[in-house]
Amino acid sequence: MSYLSPLDLLTVSDNEQDIIRCLVRRPELTMQEIAELTKIPLDESEHLLDIMVQNARLIRNDEDRFRVALGKKES
Repeated sequence: MSYLSPLDLLTVSDNEQDIIRCLVRRPELTMQEIAELTKIPLDESEHLLDIMVQNARLIRNDEDRFRVALGKKES
């Protein structure tokens, strides 16, 4: 599994940074909760979250809750 490194944060958009900050402070939020806390419209949040999961910046669990993939690569 790939993890988000501090250098990766330099390549993400402002809205993606807002989502990452939100989830670092409060992990395991739903898409609706993220949209409300970041003030990013729900449709845009949904699009960004899908891209961020595909790019291994976020992890989505079985209950559609998100968390940031921070740390070292696992062997």
